[in-house]
Parts: sequence; structure tokens; C-alpha cells
Amino acid sequence: MKPQYILYLLLLLPLTQACKSNKPTASDYTATAVSRMKNMNLTATTRAKRLFEEIPSASGVAHVQNAFYVVGDDSPFLYQLNEEYQLVQRHALFDSSGVVNGRIPKAAKPDLESMTHFSYGRDELLLLLGSGASEARNKAYLVNLTDDMAVQELDLSRFYTFVKRVLRIENEGVLNIEGLAMDDVYTYLLQRPAGAGSNILIRMDTDDFKQFVLSKGDIPAAAVYYFKLPVLGQSPAGFSGAYTLDDKLFFTASVEDTPNAIDDGEVLGSFIGVIDLNALPYATDELNPLEVPATKLQNPDGSAYIGKAESLVVNRLEEGQYRVVVLSDDDAGHSELLEVQLGVTEQL
Repeated sequence: MKPQYILYLLLLLPLTQACKSNKPTASDYTATAVSRMKNMNLTATTRAKRLFEEIPSASGVAHVQNAFYVVGDDSPFLYQLNEEYQLVQRHALFDSSGVVNGRIPKAAKPDLESMTHFSYGRDELLLLLGSGASEARNKAYLVNLTDDMAVQELDLSRFYTFVKRVLRIENEGVLNIEGLAMDDVYTYLLQRPAGAGSNILIRMDTDDFKQFVLSKGDIPAAAVYYFKLPVLGQSPAGFSGAYTLDDKLFFTASVEDTPNAIDDGEVLGSFIGVIDLNALPYATDELNPLEVPATKLQNPDGSAYIGKAESLVVNRLEEGQYRVVVLSDDDAGHSELLEVQLGVTEQL
């Protein structure tokens, strides 16, 4: 080899090594995600409200094409709203003969606390999950929007037994799945703690989860992550709803003075928060849960919204600005829809 070529290679080698050493690693992205969350500033101001006396105990919401679908935790119906938030139709999920004054008695209700939309082949589907807090609450309902709102009831007892084993839950009334969200890769379930425990995110492969739900396949493997949410007085906030967008999981959380997953308690306020999903590797320590940014839900005059936010749908308006549709439950047989302006900025 000619001397000039040898010299050229010797000069090129340090540059090649520098490029290799400066290439970002997965841990770099994770650390950056955690840093972003620490510096994140959120504001959540209600711009509009609508009370629904005919929709009891709203607990889940999904937006598909030009409609919002709302489920209540003690209602036998799926409610359909248009883009102006007007109730246009209700669809029966199951026999409503046991309903009293439009609501299912607490001991018998399926406690449908979360809902998400997903596609499978040509079909657009809604999955409504019971909380798993008791035997009556181990059900789910699959609604095929494409096939004339066909409804299939699912027994998820085996699934909830698996989840309780993963979370090391032994007592009845402790499991309380309050949030469900899907993206193309993963499915996320949110466990609301009873008392001072950690808020927990359970992550499963989406394709595997769909196969389990649609074909009664194997239960997917689960990864578990732990989070610390704000406290009001002596009461910590607990997850109540989930939505994924832009590699983030947006959540609602409420503060309720109750000792377990079954009984209602005094509502002290609600939050909207954000989890950067790239930060999940930093949330695996149960004894050191990852603190995530959340802000109190505010009324238009800046006062705190004293209601129980249960679920949300998020739409990005522009960089750092989102329109969030929040459903709230007053525990008295009514529901409220809030249109919220969510601001997300990073403090330098």
C-alpha cells in the first residue's frame, strides 16, 4: 500500500472512533426522557362544560371517526355523542332488566372503568374493561362498530387472576384497573391503588393482547412500572384514565377519600398528567416509584375543579398545546364532559 494511503487511513481512524463513541444509546434516550419529564410544566384549563343527566357515572371515553363513545361504570348502555357533544344514541351492552333508576346496583355492576378503540382487519372495535375488583367486575365487552354495533361479552377471570399474581395482590377489592390505552406496539393498563400504594402501569404487546381478546389465546407477558402522583392533603391521586399519543401516555387522576377499590368517597380534585413512555426503564423499582408531571384540573376562572375526572381523549392542536375531552363522574348518577386546554412546556 502506498504511504499516502496509509497516512489517510491513520487520519480517518480517530474520526471513525469519535463517531461511534458519540452515537446515542438506548440509555441516553431514556435519561433524556426522564429529564424532560422533570422539566415539564403543565396547565389544564377547562374551556367548556356539558352536564349529562341521562348518562350515569361516566368512566370511559373513546373518539372514533366523528363520534365520541361514553361508558358508565354502572350503566348497561354505551352512549354515542356527536362532535358537538350532543347525545345522539345509546346502545345496549347487555340485559338491562336489573337496572334501578337507570343504574345497576353496586354489588352487581360490571364496573366498566376503561375503554379503548383499536382496529383489526376491516373492523373498528371498542374494548370495555371491568375493573377486576370483584367477581362481578371480571367482565369485558367487545363492541364491533363496523358490524352494526355487535356486542360480545368476555369473561376475563383468568386474565385478572394473572394480573393479581403479577402485582402480588391476594385480597379481594384491591385490584382496580382504571385505565386502558393501546398504540401499535404496546397495550397499557393502569392500576389505581387503594390507599397509599404506588400507581402502576402494566404493559403488554398489543398484537399478543389482541389475539388473547379476540381468539382466547395465551395471556401476554406483562411488564410492570411504578409511579408517584401528587397528593392533596393526606390523600394521594390515583390513576383514572389513559390515552396514548406521540410516545406519551396522558392520564387523568383523581383524589378520593376511600379505603378500597369498591366504595366511593369524598372527591377532593383531579389531575391531568403525562408519562414519557421512553422513560419506563426508570420506573421499575417498586420502592422508588418514578415521579411524573401532573397538574390540577382548573375551572375557567382558575379555581380548582372539584370533580372526579375518569377518562380522556387527547388531540394535538399545535406544538405544546392539546385539546383534551375529559369525562367526569359525580357519583350521584350524572356525568360531565369537559373540554380542556392542556399546555405542555419544558422549563429550561
